[in-house]
Amino acid sequence: MQWSKLKKHVKDRIAESLASRIEINQTRYRHSHDQEGEFWITFGKERIFSAGSLTYLSTLGQVVSDNRATGAPLAEAYKQAWPVLENKGVMLLEEINKDLFCSLSQTIEEMLEHRNPVIRGLAVVDARYGKRRLELFNPVGEHSLVQSLYRFRCEAEGVKPSVRSLV
Repeated sequence: MQWSKLKKHVKDRIAESLASRIEINQTRYRHSHDQEGEFWITFGKERIFSAGSLTYLSTLGQVVSDNRATGAPLAEAYKQAWPVLENKGVMLLEEINKDLFCSLSQTIEEMLEHRNPVIRGLAVVDARYGKRRLELFNPVGEHSLVQSLYRFRCEAEGVKPSVRSLV
């Protein structure tokens, strides 16, 4: 699916109270090898999340190098690096696009259980995500993107976050 169509479908799901303030964007570096690119989310005019292929590849190289410095063989160094990148929310642009496309047919529960923090964050600002669920949601331990989007949604909906959550 073309990025413009995917973006429209994703944007159409954002709650009305936030739809005009949240933007999702993507760019491709046409002159780079394999046309790598970047994905980012803004709230207002401020960038709150950014991920892309070049960032992923450079971070992967650094983590593998660090693992190799501790004596890990090359294959093991890569095997140890992938969970580190996933925990940091560093991912390839193609992976983000694939997950965004798949999220269009997922329920809120499936989106909240997804390994990708972009999908979990978009679940929290999804129009299908009700106020009662918002009041009960506990973002502690979640990726910073999910926590930020949760805070923005609570403010927009006039919902007081649960006692257990971040304020």
